[in-house]
Amino acid sequence: MARIRAVLFDMDDTLIDWSGAQGDITSIETRHLRNVYHYLARQNHPLPPFPLFFEQFRTTMFAVWAEAKKDWTGVSFVGVLRTLFACCGLNVAAIDMDAVLRAYDWGVIPGVVPFADAARVLASLKNDGYKTGLITNSMQPIWMREIELSAFGLLDYLDARLTSGDVGYMKPHPVIYQRALELLEVEAEAAVFVGDRPENDIAGANQVGLTSVLMAPPHLNRALNGVQPNFIISKLEELLPILAQLQGES
Repeated sequence: MARIRAVLFDMDDTLIDWSGAQGDITSIETRHLRNVYHYLARQNHPLPPFPLFFEQFRTTMFAVWAEAKKDWTGVSFVGVLRTLFACCGLNVAAIDMDAVLRAYDWGVIPGVVPFADAARVLASLKNDGYKTGLITNSMQPIWMREIELSAFGLLDYLDARLTSGDVGYMKPHPVIYQRALELLEVEAEAAVFVGDRPENDIAGANQVGLTSVLMAPPHLNRALNGVQPNFIISKLEELLPILAQLQGES
């Protein structure tokens, strides 16, 4: 019987490459938050000037993420926006949050692309009978991140897909890994996790009992800080011989 039955992946800088992203996070957030601002204005909600609206958004984001990292609680994008709206004096109960998320108009960031071998590796895993999944420390609901996965042709290769915003916990908290394993119906010892952040992806995977693989492409230089992955790769295709090695040990 095969030792490894499932492979789980992080998303950003593991399956998709952010090294060529055009614009910094502030410019990206500004563009999308303007869409929300204009939507609220069309709904006749009283709003402060946009610079104050955006400043409150950033203040809320910093505070929420700082608090969440104390115990690795997952940040909810809807929760962030509701706090923002309340701080701006809006009647939150009167706002259609699903419409707000769609107005945000999330999509592929210019310059962000899948790693060149991502689709090929995922297709090979599926062809070899592995179950596959994705776990990302994203505050957005998974349907928003699936917009990118679909555009990149990766969505259909992933059997289970989770964001920390949906689950309520972020990596390295064990709950988010365990939720993915439950969806795939595999035990931790029968699964591999691939991610680029030692202190989130790898530390959490090690704690749960997954075989951990650090994705370390040339543009990243993340310190291990004492975290020890079972394997280190610089390209996704290097995962395939590792899996063959693990199966040979079973």
